[in-house]
Amino acid sequence: MKNLVKISILAILVFFASCTRKAEKEQENLSVAINDAEIESPIAVEEIDSKENQRSVVFITGYDTGDKTFFSDARSYFKDQNTEVVETAFSLQEIILWLNVNKKSKPFSEVHIVANNKMNKNLLETTIKGAKVSANSIKEAVAAGQLPKLSNVLDKDAKVVLHSAGLGSQTALINEFKQVFTTDVKPSVIASENVSVFGGKFTEHYLAKPYYGFYPTANSPGRVDLAKEFIKKYPEIDIDWLSAMNNNSEKFQGDIYSYKFNIPVKWEIAYESDDEMPEFRTLEEMYAFMQDHDVISQDLNELNIPIEKFRWFQTVKEDKLIIKGMVTVVCVLEPVMSPAYPSEYMKPSIDNLRLYNRL
Repeated sequence: MKNLVKISILAILVFFASCTRKAEKEQENLSVAINDAEIESPIAVEEIDSKENQRSVVFITGYDTGDKTFFSDARSYFKDQNTEVVETAFSLQEIILWLNVNKKSKPFSEVHIVANNKMNKNLLETTIKGAKVSANSIKEAVAAGQLPKLSNVLDKDAKVVLHSAGLGSQTALINEFKQVFTTDVKPSVIASENVSVFGGKFTEHYLAKPYYGFYPTANSPGRVDLAKEFIKKYPEIDIDWLSAMNNNSEKFQGDIYSYKFNIPVKWEIAYESDDEMPEFRTLEEMYAFMQDHDVISQDLNELNIPIEKFRWFQTVKEDKLIIKGMVTVVCVLEPVMSPAYPSEYMKPSIDNLRLYNRL
């Protein structure tokens, strides 16, 4: 604060440089008098106290495989933010247990959960080695008493922030998270419809808009035909899809790029006799069977990927019909840039309602 006052007084001195020497002397004396005084700002002190009293924790709920670095990059980012990092909880059940045990004397202001999410399929477990998180899996776990009740570990303005691709559009799932984390306090549950990118070449954290293309694994139609499919699917988006698919990382700030991943699916259906076991002479017959089967059709609807984009296999093992599929997803990422400064990333502030949905 003293330095700020010095700067202000010096500015005044310059502005009145044409005044008389006597006036200059009075200004100098005033400057000395002010700088020698103890000046405190109640607002500044209040802000410092508020930050010091806040406690944040992040749960890194998975580990990287191959050349992926999503979780390790997120860990590094949050460590730099002086956030407590927990790497031993891989399920919602373990997250709640950890919070209950580790409250100590200070409640949590922010609870961050970093989880992998592929095409509406979250890889965070609901219970230890149990079903992956979904609105239904949380409801079922709560009804069965499998999830512990959260103690009063959150402060009155607490936020639960979900860092998982596109989760902001899954309102039913976010609502179930809110129910689980509600005690005497109702926290805000925050998630983005965009992809969280950690450890970028030019910044440690930013958001990117995802666009998706699909093809049966090992049966790519080629990038030119894929680019045509992107144009058809996203007619209002001005992106050179072919260039984006040829680019696997940002060459400059805001550069559009892409990556691929595979999604496997598998169902086993038991039958009491061979007579009940269906036989498929064509793919169309298998498609019809899958669309009429309640579980299979529900799973495919949640993925929201056309059935013909999978590479399908079906086998019979004893009394079971086994149907397996594999789809390759091409994800094009467009970094979210500042409207005012298009060459700069938009800061991923959880208070920005254009970037994050809040429930």
